[in-house]
Amino acid sequence: MVQLGRALDVAQSAHRDLPLDSGVFRSFVAGRAPALDPEGVPVHAADLYLACAALEGHQAALEHLDGRLRALLPRALRRLRLDDELRSEVLQRTRERLLLGPRRPKLAEYQGRGGLDSWLRSVLLRVALNLLGASRGAEPEHRSLAELAAPGLDPEASLLRRAEHVVLRSALVEALGGLEPRTRHFLSLYVLEGLTLEEIGRREGAHKSTVSRALSGVRARVLSELRRSFRVGHDAELQATLAVLAEAGSDLPWVLHELLAGSTGR
Repeated sequence: MVQLGRALDVAQSAHRDLPLDSGVFRSFVAGRAPALDPEGVPVHAADLYLACAALEGHQAALEHLDGRLRALLPRALRRLRLDDELRSEVLQRTRERLLLGPRRPKLAEYQGRGGLDSWLRSVLLRVALNLLGASRGAEPEHRSLAELAAPGLDPEASLLRRAEHVVLRSALVEALGGLEPRTRHFLSLYVLEGLTLEEIGRREGAHKSTVSRALSGVRARVLSELRRSFRVGHDAELQATLAVLAEAGSDLPWVLHELLAGSTGR
């Protein structure tokens, strides 16, 4: 059971500059399924409080949220090589997505199961990938590799039927299990540490093109295994399947991230 009173105390201690009606916050938390500590207090109570205050339109909360987005932007987009104009566009579109819609504010989907910063990074990256996909100057290789590493539309959501999630995880385990140790290491550096192709090459004494070919091969292997596991025959069917997984919030990249993190003991 969620200890709403304790959650409020913790959150207000962290955000003394954000006055928020206690009833509004209690209702906000009660409508979610946050991660809890052993005493029933939401682990990310302060982040839930900030999200609630921002959705209520409190200026200080909006400024705090904007500061977080600006701080997270460089690392979230480091692989995509966007120019200043595109980076500004990503920031503006993310603000609108979080607070306006299109159907409802994205920030309202934050559940408090993980930290707000990691959740915001995933939103920034997904907005950037959508924008990059619409850009004529986008580099297909970098876009496809970034999509491999990017968390899903909402890493907290779990709307897939359990059987589908099990099949997805099993397919990824199978695909990753046969990788050469060096390739798996490249993948871990790319997905878990956020290194660029150039940075991986410098660290591991390999040319950027070698790293790129290895990671592209991983992507092809994963998609092939998914095609086999989900029994879809054509690329269009496979892409439709992945699109459904992504909309459900538990897509290929996020499960891949979980598997790699678990296998490296992180």
